[in-house]
Amino acid sequence: MGVTKKVIVLGLLALSILLTWAPWLDDEEVRKRILQERGLIDGSVMPLDVAIEKSSMSNELLEKMLEESRKKGVSNGILICDYKVMWAPLGRWVASCDGGYYVTFWGKPLYPGG
Repeated sequence: MGVTKKVIVLGLLALSILLTWAPWLDDEEVRKRILQERGLIDGSVMPLDVAIEKSSMSNELLEKMLEESRKKGVSNGILICDYKVMWAPLGRWVASCDGGYYVTFWGKPLYPGG
């Protein structure tokens, strides 16, 4: 095998390792994006008006839950179930209590049903 072929093969190997690893994906940014886009849809975030209406807890406890939710990046409700981001080949897997979402190495989340 010639030097040129070796360089090409090593370059392709390095590129495939880099794409598989995807170090440019920041887990916290991925978590926040999925939380904003899917939190209300998949039930990870309870809308504030629903939480107040259905809540039998004290206002003090409700305020504490709202404060904790805001710390996690939720501004429109109460965080019921947070997401956990894990490495997956060619991207990240974002797990919720009800399932999960795959985020590609170029940062596009793939949602069930489109």
